[in-house]
Order: sequence, then structure tokens, then C-alpha cells
Amino acid sequence: MAGANYSWTSFGDKDLKDTYKTTPVFGYHVGGHVAFRVRKRFFLHTSLLYSTKGKIEESDAGGLHNEVRYKYIEMPINYTVDFKGKLGKNKEFKYFLGIGPVVSYWLGGKGTLENNDAYEFGYGPQDYKIVFDKDPQDAADDEMVVQDPNRIQLGLNFIAGLSLEPSPGKTVLVSLRYELGHTYLSGTTDGQYGISVFEDPMKIRNQGIRLSAAYMIDLKTADRKRGKTTNRVKTNRRRR
Repeated sequence: MAGANYSWTSFGDKDLKDTYKTTPVFGYHVGGHVAFRVRKRFFLHTSLLYSTKGKIEESDAGGLHNEVRYKYIEMPINYTVDFKGKLGKNKEFKYFLGIGPVVSYWLGGKGTLENNDAYEFGYGPQDYKIVFDKDPQDAADDEMVVQDPNRIQLGLNFIAGLSLEPSPGKTVLVSLRYELGHTYLSGTTDGQYGISVFEDPMKIRNQGIRLSAAYMIDLKTADRKRGKTTNRVKTNRRRR
């Protein structure tokens, strides 16, 4: 599975919505995908993905511009139901709808920061990386420290897609998913960046839309072997 992300963050503190303006950013995801048939029209889909999410954060106060990409390993789980549609009189296709949780593990991230405080110290745009569980006083010049992160994060998925079968045993899934984050990146500490004395609010949740394509191979090898054995038996009977 692979595809594109369009993600943003939302503040847990309503007062910050008046201070900061956030803009979505593009990212990507790639990994493996498996689907299990639960009943005739019902499937359980799960993936193991590497993905990037992020935000552009701006504020008139201090001339702030902070653009950051977060890195994740995540496992979305969706329970879906299939429906049939028609194109014209003879052509049929399948589409599906579903819902389910997503579990994400926060690996870190990278960003670029600009603000007036940095320029006063003689610095221009500053590239930084996000690190965890570290004393800000011990941080390197290019590190933003999040002391108490929620590295395991939960969310909710809503998914819709098409199921195409180019050949027997092969399926291409094209899906559109909306992710609603539940867990804050940190509920107690902000990201601290020493050079410009900047604190990035971390009481935020990820949200986003992603478009994915997955190439699926039917692994029902037992049924295939059973079919071959039956054919051989019939052939032998005919020869006798």
C-alpha cells in the first residue's frame, strides 16, 4: 500500500486558536496491507505503514513561521462492508465503506522555524529535529525537546473506496480515508527549542485525509490445490 497524506493539527486549548494559524501539509505513507473476509460482504482490513504528517504554524506575534513533519509507524484497522455498482448494463464494480481505530507510534520529526527572536540573535531560518525524554538544557542547537510525549496515539478512521479486479486472484483497492486524532502529542509539555527561546504547543491532535492504493493477491492456496487435485482425479477416471 502507498499513497499521499494531507494532514493538519487541531489545538486542545481553544485560546491558542486565536493566536496561531495552522495550515495543512502534504506527506506520504507506504507499507503492507492485509484483508480478511469475515462474512460474505464484510472484511477486516489492517495495514502496517510508515507515514508522515505535520502542520504549518504561523503567528503575527513574533513573526512566527513553523513548518514541521512528524514521522510515524501506524496500524489502521477498518471493518468494511462491500457493495456492488454498475457501469452501463453489463459492467459491475465493487465499492466499500468502513470505520475503525488507528494506533500510531510517534518516531520523531523535522521542522524549520523562523521568528523575530531568532533574527535578533543573528540566526535565519533554523532546521531542527524532534527528540524525546531529554532535558532541554542538554539539547543540541538543532533539537526541539518534548519531555513528556504521548508516543502511542489513538485515532478513528472513516474509509470509502473502490475494489477492482484486473485478473482472477488479483485486486486493486483505491481508498480515501479521513483520520480523526484522539490523543494529544503531549498533554503536559510543549516542544522547547533553545536558540530562539521558542515553545511549540504540543496539546494538539493530528487530523488528515489520505488517498491510498493497494495491490492485493489472494492467498487461498488451499483452494487452488484442492481444485488441482480434483482435476487430476477426474482425468484419471476418464483414462480408466
